[in-house]
Amino acid sequence: MTKTEFKKQQTKGVIELLESKFNAENFDNDQGSYFTFNIGEFEGSLMRNRFDVTMHDAISMGSGFTDEEYALRDAALVLEETIQKAIDNYLDMPGFEGTTNQLKGLSIFK
Repeated sequence: MTKTEFKKQQTKGVIELLESKFNAENFDNDQGSYFTFNIGEFEGSLMRNRFDVTMHDAISMGSGFTDEEYALRDAALVLEETIQKAIDNYLDMPGFEGTTNQLKGLSIFK
C-alpha cells in the first residue's frame, strides 16, 4: 500500500466514523485541504492532513452576547472535543504512533 492509498483509507474511515457515530452529513470536498460537513445545525471542517476537526460555532466570544449564543458556542466546543477524541482513538494518534508504525511498512519507506 502506498502512502496515498493509506491516507485515502484513513480519510474514508474517519468520514464513516463521523457518519455513523455523529450522524454527520453533507460532506463537501470542494475546499481542497479540508472537508466541510454538518451535524444537525452545526457546521464543521475536517482537515485532510492531520484530521483536525473545527466546529464553526466554537469561537472565542467576549461579553455582550446572549445566553443562547454562549450556550450554542459551549455545545459546539463539547461536540468538537468529542469528535476529535473519537477520531484520535480511531486512528490511534495521540502522538501519531499508530499512523507512524503503519507508514513504516509502506513500500515507499523500504
